[in-house]
Parts: sequence; structure tokens; C-alpha cells
Amino acid sequence: MIIRGGTTVIRALRDDWFTLLFFLSLAIGAEYIADYVSEHDPLQRHTTLPTLPLGVLITPMSIFLAFQINQSYDRWWEARRLWGQLTNVSRSLSRQITTFLTAQRIANIPDKNAEASIHQDLLYRHLAYINTLRIALRSGGSLSERDWLDLRQFLSDAEIAVLKGAANVPTQLLQIQAKALAILIGKDVAEQQVLMQLDNGLSQLYDIQGSCERIKRSAFPDRFNFHTRLFVWVLAVLIPFCLIETEQRFDVVAMTTETLLAFIFVTIERLGSELRDPFENRINDTPMSTLCRSIEIDLRQQLGETQLPPPLAPVGGVLM
Repeated sequence: MIIRGGTTVIRALRDDWFTLLFFLSLAIGAEYIADYVSEHDPLQRHTTLPTLPLGVLITPMSIFLAFQINQSYDRWWEARRLWGQLTNVSRSLSRQITTFLTAQRIANIPDKNAEASIHQDLLYRHLAYINTLRIALRSGGSLSERDWLDLRQFLSDAEIAVLKGAANVPTQLLQIQAKALAILIGKDVAEQQVLMQLDNGLSQLYDIQGSCERIKRSAFPDRFNFHTRLFVWVLAVLIPFCLIETEQRFDVVAMTTETLLAFIFVTIERLGSELRDPFENRINDTPMSTLCRSIEIDLRQQLGETQLPPPLAPVGGVLM
């Protein structure tokens, strides 16, 4: 995600220089064609195409692009809200684990050492969960060998061996977490109340995960994408050939206006395409790596650890 102030002229030119150059070349070419025609046929008007159809096309195209941007932004904002909710649920679940699952309240926890070990196992498993969810959303569900190596800091080798055969690793991690809690909690009514509270947190995680998977897997209709991009580019290409009405040869102002107008339509369409898929690890996407690190710092502190990983800093004005 590009943070405030991260979008600069240099970044914009680096990302869009080819598109700008293309439309500037197109405007210069249209100007040259119009001048060439007028020199060989003085009776020919100094415009290649009529402007009225262009005006008629621009109006509905603008409305259509506004609708596309609104729908794409809704998906992007929902993704960001879901990961904000994941952060809050993670903190609450960690607080409940470290304050409710104690030797004084749970009979199956004999002493402080067992209490600390159980807290670490549960919270580390949760850190594995949020990181596997991040990886799955970006990759489409699969984890690489490097990903499994990174998860060894949170999971045992036995758990990793089981999870490697899972079709949906985050879901299975929550299942393992629920089983661990069920084994730990006895039949006492007070302990059962603690279990219900913790299980409610796991259910919220399932809801968040399901909503993220819905955004990931529910792509925009392909014909919608294709026709939007096609119509925008057709309109952008026609603009230089419709706005050449000045008698001045190679009018710099006219060519600049034509270039910028065409560039605006193409850029808006491309921005909408990027926003509607917020889990692809691009510069405009949800900063899941940063949020996972933030959750990790909070949970490690709740465990009483002092050797904490540093927060992820923006690189070039971008948080990933």
C-alpha cells in the first residue's frame, strides 16, 4: 500500500512513462497527418474526425468508469477493514488466552511453567495462522518450501507435516487450535465458559478468512474487464484525431491536452483493475506483511517477550 506522500512525480513517471509516450506520439502523429492532408488538399478541414461523436462517447464512458472505480474501491476497502478486524480479534484472543488460561482457573494447567508453555504454543500457532492466511491469499492457496521453513519458528515439525497435506492450511490451523483448547479445558462449568469465549474468537477468524477468500476468488466478470479496457483504449486513441481543430502547425497546447485527456481515461481504468484485486502483493494492495508483523509484535509482548522483531518500514513509500 502506498502511504501518504508515497506517490511522487518520479514514481508516476516511472510507472506510466510508456503510456504517456505512446499518447504523445499518437498526438504528434495525428497532427502530422492533419497537416499533411491539408497541404495536399486545401479544401480538406484541419480535423481528421468530427468532435460530436467523441463528446457523446466521453459522457457515458465517464459514468461507466466512475461505477467501476466505486465497485473496485469497495472491494479494496473491505479487504482493508477485514485485516483491521483480524488485528483486533488477534489482540483480543491473545488477551483472553494469557489471562483466562491460567493455573488458577484451569485444572489441567498444573503450574506457571506449563501455563507459559501453553500460552506460547497457542499464540505461536495463531501467528502461523495469520501468516499462512497472508501467503494463501497472495498465492492462491499454495505454500512454498521457503514458506514452510519460515513457519518453523511458530509450529512444530509434526504440525507442519500434517499441514502440508491440507487443502486449506489456515482452516486446518484453526481446527488444530480448537482441538488443543478442547483438550485443555475440562468439564467444569467455569472452564466451559472460558472455552466458549475462546471459541467465539475462532469463529470470528473463520468469518474474516471466509470474507477474504470471497474477495480473492470472486473475480469481476471477464467480459466486463475486457470490454471496459477495450472501450477505454478505443476512446483514448480517437481523442487526438478528433481534437485537431487549430490552424497552428504542431500546436503544443493542443497536443498536450490530447495526451493528458487520453492518459486520464487509461490511468483510471488501470487503477480500477488494480484496486479490485487487493491481495496480489502490488503497491496499491492491502499491506498484509506489515499487519502480520504488527500483530506478531503485540502477541509477543503479551507473552512477555523482550526480543521483538522491528516493525516493517515503508520501502520507497510503500508498505507491503
